[in-house]
Parts: sequence; structure tokens; C-alpha cells
Amino acid sequence: MKKTASLPVMFLLVFAACAQAPEGYYEPAFSKSRYELKEALFGIISEHKTLKYAELWDAYLQTDADANSNILDMYNDCDFKFKEDQCGTGSSGNLQDQCKCYNREHSMPKSWFHDDKEKTPMYTDLFHLYPVSGYVNSRRNNNPFGEVEKPAYTSTAGSKLGPCSFPGYTGTAFEPLDKYKGDMARTYFYMATCYHDRVDTWTSDMLDSNNLDVFTRWSKELLLKWHRLDPVSEKEIRRNEVVYGIQGNRNPFIDHPELAEKIWGDDTGPWNGTDTMPVPPDTTGLQDYLQNHCKISVSGRFLQVDHETGTMEAVEIFDISGKRICATFVRQSRFGYTLPCAGIYIVRVSIDKRRRFSLKVAVL
Repeated sequence: MKKTASLPVMFLLVFAACAQAPEGYYEPAFSKSRYELKEALFGIISEHKTLKYAELWDAYLQTDADANSNILDMYNDCDFKFKEDQCGTGSSGNLQDQCKCYNREHSMPKSWFHDDKEKTPMYTDLFHLYPVSGYVNSRRNNNPFGEVEKPAYTSTAGSKLGPCSFPGYTGTAFEPLDKYKGDMARTYFYMATCYHDRVDTWTSDMLDSNNLDVFTRWSKELLLKWHRLDPVSEKEIRRNEVVYGIQGNRNPFIDHPELAEKIWGDDTGPWNGTDTMPVPPDTTGLQDYLQNHCKISVSGRFLQVDHETGTMEAVEIFDISGKRICATFVRQSRFGYTLPCAGIYIVRVSIDKRRRFSLKVAVL
């Protein structure tokens, strides 16, 4: 995350420890930055088990099902019956069929790999293959992701297809649901890294025919925006663990969201694997400021921060070991986040460039 002169308000929340990468898993990437860091991550995650396409159906019961074994759809929020509702080629093509059946969706379309003679293991990589509504998937086709202000099509849950309104691209684009935009961004960061040795041969309006930056300028800015505004969720963390058990590799951008900023963003310094919290500065006057301007609330594992008289610049969340699990630019008055599991968290809120506040508060 880009460093600013602002020093933040801090809150200490008491909650339990989370699943995370095995000890030393990312150590070969320590002390590296930018493209050297990306290449080191490639060396860590590129070797993994290649699944058969038919095996994906059963895998979804582990990776994308709720407690009742219903398959969760990331394009239209449908709940599908495992196996019974699966379909290979979409539904019949009318609006009533939007929750009829689910496909194995290549979130990075397989047609983009057309110059890659051996499309495996990308073709069956669970990290970018999600169960989605067959009908909505057919509408998305192989169009790039984007933001759409004037959609030609809108799904019942709100995903959209139409001319892209994000600066830099005007072609047809598919806009997923807000709550999954960060998931898709981190999926694309994973694909750009895991297939570092071949991504320069793939073709799409989102890709720039190189294995360094990988993305065109507009798509990089779009993905970073989504990554920042939709932080890592409990669903992603759980799915990362399950896919690791199946394929034997992980998505680094779920384990360490700051890696996206280190490679594609403004934070160009070396990565050390953790983000250690700074020594809290003087807190004189902080209690009055918090009482009058900034409030924090926790309901279950949902954390909410409100700045009642203005906007916040950024929010970061750390676990007790100093590992940053969330880093996002906010630039609004409210921020909400579902904490992944019980444990001890430090929430760091940047207000502006003039304040030097910090506070540790135990919330049981």
C-alpha cells in the first residue's frame, strides 16, 4: 500500500487464530520487490497438481458449497443443488433460467490461451474456475471484466454486460457483483503470477503481451481498484485453504493482499513477508477525537468503522503476529469487513495527513 504521511487511529480487537500458509512457504520471496518478487512467487506456486476437467464438479462441493451442500454462484447469487443442477453448456437462454443450472466457469476465459498449445494446467486450475449460473455465464461469454454504466443485460442479482465505462476501455465488458470484484481481481493477479512463464502469449484486451506488468494500463487500474475496495473475505480464505489441499499451491494475494501493491501498485519497497505495526505515537487528545468523530463497532465478526465528520483515507487490518490481512484505500466515511476468524486483530485507520493518533482497545 502506498505510504502516506498520515499516521492512523488504531484499535485492538480480541478474537481466534486463522489458517495461514505453512511456515516458510513464502520465504523465497522475502526481500524482493516488483517483478523480481513476482518471479519469486511464480517459483513458489507454479508447481501444482493438474486436475482433470471432470474432477472439478466434485471439487466444488469442497470449495464452493454452503453448510447445506448447496453450490454458491459468483455471477448471480444462485444456490444450486450439488450435481443435480450442473450443466455443461448453459441453460436454454431465457431470463427464467438464470438459476437453472451451473457451469464450470473459466473466470479468465480459456479462449485467451489460444496461442498456448498446452492449455493445461490453466484449463483446470481451481483458483480461477468457479461454479456460476449457466445462463449468466453464456451472456458473459469471453468478454473482459470491466465496469458498465449502461448495460445491455443485467442479471437478476446485478451483474452486467455492456460497453465498458471504466477509463481506458470502451469495448464490451462484464461487471461481476460488487462483493466478488476483489475475488476476481486477486484471481487475475494469481493467474498472472502462477503462469509467469507463458502469460505473454495469451491474448485479451486486458492483457499486454508481456510477463512483467501483464495487464494493460486500464485493466491494471481496474483490478487494483477492485482489490482495494473489496478486501479478502472469509469465503476466499476458506477456499484458498481447500484448493491448497487439492492442488498443492496457494493464492499469495489472498494470504498477503499487500503483494498486489508491491508488484502492481505504488508500494515498491522490498517485501519482508509481514507488516510489523509501528510504535504508537502520542495519544494526547485522541479520546475526544474518537468520541466526536470516529467510531468502531463489532457485531459477531463483522467490523465497521465510521468517520462521522469526513472521509477516511485507508484501512489496514493486521493479525496479532503483524501479518496484514487487509489493505484498502477507502476515501469514504464508512468501512465494513468480515474478520476471517477469531483472534487478535489490529485495525489501522488513516484519517488524513495532519493527524497522529493511535489507540489500542480490547473488544471481547
